[in-house]
Amino acid sequence: MQRTPSRGNRGTILGIRWQARFGLPLIREMALLIAGLFAYRAARLLVKDELVEAYANSDRLIGWERHLRIFNEVDFQALILDNDLAIWLANRYYFYAHFVGTLVCIIWIYVIHPDHYGRIRRVLFATTGCALIIHIGFPLAPPRWFGDLGFIDTLQVYGPKIYDSETVANTANQIAAMPSLHVGWAVIGGWAVVKAGTHWLRWVALLHPAVMTITVVVTGNHWWLDAIVAIVIVGAVSVLDAPIQRHLEQRKQLHHGHLTEWTDRASQSQTDQDEG
Repeated sequence: MQRTPSRGNRGTILGIRWQARFGLPLIREMALLIAGLFAYRAARLLVKDELVEAYANSDRLIGWERHLRIFNEVDFQALILDNDLAIWLANRYYFYAHFVGTLVCIIWIYVIHPDHYGRIRRVLFATTGCALIIHIGFPLAPPRWFGDLGFIDTLQVYGPKIYDSETVANTANQIAAMPSLHVGWAVIGGWAVVKAGTHWLRWVALLHPAVMTITVVVTGNHWWLDAIVAIVIVGAVSVLDAPIQRHLEQRKQLHHGHLTEWTDRASQSQTDQDEG
């Protein structure tokens, strides 16, 4: 005869599961994300005044792109300059989709697909850490600072003028162009949705990194190599993280087996008491 857990025991099991996701673990994750954000901001400010080096590095990068035959950002930007709607959309996608899109993705993964959250968070943090190291060691001026080459700062000319904001000016590092975290975080977001989702529409999420890559270039905020390096970093980090994920999954399966055994014993004990 199949036995079902009593109401009290079911409540205990649900309580354990709730605490496992929305109790102390949630507080811990919020603390980690906030600490990561502050570290991200602080690290980016370390080299915000290294303008001479940033311009010199941009000259080097332009030379590399010419050698690779991909120095065409100014021509690519020119494709939208006669289209006010395209500029309006690109500017706002660049500004809002970066942090807001990443935050929405993190919340969605944590709440709906918690089994994937740990891996996504590790890849996000490791990618950002690698990017910050490059930002510090290789400050780089963005294309929009090279008006003599034909680039236009679409945010400054058409708005929103985010760098006129005192808050943004005091926290943003405008010479942290290499690699592009806008692209890196967008790639992680698209990958996370495809990995965690089950509906065929999840593949639409891959449009996000594609659109973001186009956006950072047409707005004059990044060079092609900034996007390419970001994609390479995300790929390398995800590969290096794979063995860690396999190890953690093995541990989780072992723990789940022990938890199932405990709940079965608790259910059997409660049933025996009810029958007695």
